[in-house]
Amino acid sequence: MQSRIRLQPSQLLFALALMPWMAVPALANDQETVTSEEQQTIQKAEDIVVTASRTETLLKETTKSINIIDSEDREEQQQYFLPELLDNEPGVYLRRLGGMGQWSNISIRGTGSQYTQYQYNGMPLRDAADTQSTLQYFIEDMYSGSNLDRVEVLKGTNSTLYGSQAMGGVVNIIPKRWQSGPSAEWRNEFGPNGTYVTNARAAYGKDNYYVDFNPMYITTDGANNGGPNGYWYDNTGATFGAGVKPTERTTVEFSGIFSDTDLAMGSSPSLGADGGLIKNQAYADQHREGQLYQVGLNWNQTISPLWDFSLKGSQGATERHYFWSTTPGDQSNYDGETSYVEMQHNLHLNQWLTLNLGADYEKSVYDGQEPKNKYAGDYTPVSFDESWGNKDVFSQAQFALLDRSLFINLGGRYNDHDEFDGEAVWETSAAYLFKNTGTKLHAHVGTGYRTPGLYEIYGGYLYNGNLITIGNPDLQPEESTSYEIGVNQELAGGKVNVGVTYFQTQFDDMIIFDNTAMRYDNAKEGESSGIETSIRVQPWKMVRFDLAYTYIDSRSKADENADWTRNTYLPRNKIDFIVTLYSMDKLTMALDINWRDAQIVPLNDPSWNSIRWEEDGVTTVNLSGTYKALENMDLFARIDNLLDKEYTESGYCMEGFSVYGGVKFHF
Repeated sequence: MQSRIRLQPSQLLFALALMPWMAVPALANDQETVTSEEQQTIQKAEDIVVTASRTETLLKETTKSINIIDSEDREEQQQYFLPELLDNEPGVYLRRLGGMGQWSNISIRGTGSQYTQYQYNGMPLRDAADTQSTLQYFIEDMYSGSNLDRVEVLKGTNSTLYGSQAMGGVVNIIPKRWQSGPSAEWRNEFGPNGTYVTNARAAYGKDNYYVDFNPMYITTDGANNGGPNGYWYDNTGATFGAGVKPTERTTVEFSGIFSDTDLAMGSSPSLGADGGLIKNQAYADQHREGQLYQVGLNWNQTISPLWDFSLKGSQGATERHYFWSTTPGDQSNYDGETSYVEMQHNLHLNQWLTLNLGADYEKSVYDGQEPKNKYAGDYTPVSFDESWGNKDVFSQAQFALLDRSLFINLGGRYNDHDEFDGEAVWETSAAYLFKNTGTKLHAHVGTGYRTPGLYEIYGGYLYNGNLITIGNPDLQPEESTSYEIGVNQELAGGKVNVGVTYFQTQFDDMIIFDNTAMRYDNAKEGESSGIETSIRVQPWKMVRFDLAYTYIDSRSKADENADWTRNTYLPRNKIDFIVTLYSMDKLTMALDINWRDAQIVPLNDPSWNSIRWEEDGVTTVNLSGTYKALENMDLFARIDNLLDKEYTESGYCMEGFSVYGGVKFHF
């Protein structure tokens, strides 16, 4: 009889984690594996980032933790849903309430979604009608335009550079710009449940101008979880840009992003009398229509080698309309507008000191609408309109010392809000490069704040014709202090890159919803700390290993006398392991293994008591491949949940074994 060895997921992941390290001695000794010329083709040109310091900076010279997800990562994994790509990064958690189009959430280092600032081309994306002025109800619509260049994920408290909302981090979506000559592409993807995803691009540029247009369309009938209705979803969107250089020292650029969506809503999962999970199911008639757009203008001017500045502005709007039945007027509307303008001056005083001085102004408008008394058959719309503005000034000094081995950044910001007292924050960060050994040490400490959203101050709803106010005009801004220290190491001539960072963020005056008083209040203290590790190994031109591990201890307490409680919806451990294979410039394949630890999920029992239910951890495997069939045509396929695991996220049913595939034309 043959004996069989069965590996548990944790054992399998541990073995996979060792694979890159087992290759290191061979990499150091094998002189014939990769020549110096081949190695240069393996490594990309030195990455330049803008989000870490608000100026172009070599990635190796940044003083903070920042990750880059670029269009090559997207194509290798054939994944155009950006949050799914972000989830592979250390310290980043994606939370989904089902399949395509269902509510999604990004958490950076255990902080809530309200502490992440999203940007498109360097301009803040907001939903002023959101309960916490975040973008959390539009994350599920965040599909990549064909013109994506990269996404930069800046981690830790960064209110000094980016103001309110950046207490946990910044996600900056950056499109391709200034392309030379004509280009076009058209991608078509097909999948189960009537899924169809199409992206297109038409672009043209010369030295002094460019135009770029990228439409997209996503539709699916969705899974039904055993019920009569599917979680359908439709999304029509586009990204676009244009630029002109009227002089050698002047550039003017226009950018925009748009999405128009409609999605099915459904029940929440709950616990039965026996403690078992009752699955969520889609409703027949309830759905949400959403719309987001932002247009922006950016003027960059170089006065001299010592002085340049930028002036940028954007106008954005969001709409979320919830239809509770087919009865006309039985709907709740949450509409927001955001106007933003910013100026930044960069003074390059000498080779070792750059000063950044800036100011910005933002106006937010919330327009809500509810039926007056639906339970009495009165669907007369009643509106709620509120607005405010805030002004900020910020500064930063960037030092590059000791032959560009020591980098120190010092910064500060002052916020003057229409409704709250002024708030000052600061930060300092540093990095040291040991150039002979390929070692980089880095550290960052900073303070942050988040002003309450319009809904948290003025929000309410109508019940039996009466206004029930849940906003609290006495709320104060939340505050945070963030620390991190880490090391990055190159080995084997750059074929191996390892990074380890310890981080901690402490929160004060966290805003919660008090279920007893039925209003928002400042009550919580919070803390999130942990370790994130990343390893990249490319022993040969045809293979690359990427491993990311994160440990997080995230907890909070209602007041200083209460006990600490582990935060919900957040596993303590997660591992992402990706093997990418390149074969003869024709075939690219990627195997993505993802493990999540158990997490606490609050669910209601039959008596509507909230139970802290422990959701099991899970290992999922995805496989993707791209074949260059012709010079201008690629065939691709992707298998999600290759092992057909039946599992839930936050109690919501996730899709099983699913195959997607299609064709992409590019010219």
